[in-house]
Amino acid sequence: MTQLALDSNVQVALVTAGGTVAVALVGVLVELVRRQGAALSEVAENVQVAREHVENSHGTNLRDDIDSLMDRLDRVMESQEVHGRELGALRTDITHERRERLAVAERLDDHVAQSATP
Repeated sequence: MTQLALDSNVQVALVTAGGTVAVALVGVLVELVRRQGAALSEVAENVQVAREHVENSHGTNLRDDIDSLMDRLDRVMESQEVHGRELGALRTDITHERRERLAVAERLDDHVAQSATP
């Protein structure tokens, strides 16, 4: 085997160049990690802001609240339908009473008219 003999100046130059390249690579890696950290921080802030907008600030689940509200709204609608039917029945009763009153008034007018005639 032949041994490659390098002058000591060449060896120093190679070590120096290698160290310089290594330091440059470490610097590049540190900058990449710093940028990644900044990007992750920004993402974490955005996630926190989004969470604040969609999380309830109280102990109940929003979906449960909406379901409960819909159940109550259904009961209100059912009550309005019942009230509508009751109002319709009242209108029918009032119409019937009005016809009977007019009929009685007409009979009374006829009776008064017959009684007044000699």
